Amino acid sequence: MKNKTSVLTSMILSSLPAFAGTAIPTIQPAPESPWSCRVAIYGWAESLKGEIGVLDHTAKVDLSFKDILKHFNMGFMGAVEVGYKRWSFLADSVYAEISGSDSRRNIYVHLDDKQYLGNFIVAYEVMRTDSMKFDVYGGARVNWIKSSLDISDHRRLDFHGSATESWVDPIIGARFQTELPSNFFFRTVGDVGGFGVSSQFTWQAMAGLGYSFHEHGNLLLGYRALGTNYTNGGFTYDLIAHGPVLGYEFRF
Repeated sequence: MKNKTSVLTSMILSSLPAFAGTAIPTIQPAPESPWSCRVAIYGWAESLKGEIGVLDHTAKVDLSFKDILKHFNMGFMGAVEVGYKRWSFLADSVYAEISGSDSRRNIYVHLDDKQYLGNFIVAYEVMRTDSMKFDVYGGARVNWIKSSLDISDHRRLDFHGSATESWVDPIIGARFQTELPSNFFFRTVGDVGGFGVSSQFTWQAMAGLGYSFHEHGNLLLGYRALGTNYTNGGFTYDLIAHGPVLGYEFRF
């Protein structure tokens, strides 16, 4: 039963990062006002690979986006970035609820999970020309997970437990964009962090092709990967999430 619990717990919890991650940065022609603002929404059809453990039970994870979607109940993704001259502040928040049940050999297991992930960064514009822009940034990646597990045998509750885990990782990174013909553009983002403060290591990489379809709006299609290696007591979260990303951003 412990092995079954571990596998189900791993499968459900590992799906959470599918609805998480840092928001897609944007560039725009230098405005007349020193202030700028953008609002972004995005989706990430990711797959997951690695290892996760709860209450000292660990299991390998190798899930497709289709597997993850089966256990998704609700979620929210969004970001706001406010800039002043060369400086900008980005707040990217994600909330997701996942649940799943399984039964085998008269043992019933049900798991509910909630997660918040926030990325808070300060960026500085190092270079800008008419066709390209390069920024560096630093900040924090915040993770919060709450899990509730029920196990019953012949409809009699044998076990009920819950656990909450939260941690904050420092991150540093850079983002680059260059304009292409016909209103297209290329964008790339990367960061590293953790450094043993909370996670042993965390990293992110994204590259995509975008299209500016009007003065205030962009669409972006790309590929993104995010890795986290965090361990605390009986909780292990060592996963790489990767897959295509689609985003829309409105700026004013």
